[in-house]
Amino acid sequence: AAPVAKDTFNYVAEGTQEGVRHVARAIGEGIAAAGGGRPAALRRCGACGEDNDGDATFCKSCGAPLPAGKVCPSCNVENDADARFCDRCGSEL
Repeated sequence: AAPVAKDTFNYVAEGTQEGVRHVARAIGEGIAAAGGGRPAALRRCGACGEDNDGDATFCKSCGAPLPAGKVCPSCNVENDADARFCDRCGSEL
């Protein structure tokens, strides 16, 4: 049964490669249109160094409070607390 399953899988995979490429390309274009293809912002914990989600207020690893970021007056994007310039538009913070 194993060789038959392997042959069936290979046959299906070979016949769907172009379709998979098309779907992957469409997903990539959708991600780029929604957020520019940029990864979500991260906040690094000052106590343990763990990377946390950008909207987290406490560290997921040690529970320490995470510093609040600076909000850009030009584009309203939150930046790292120690940032001098905006990550998105380059304005001075």
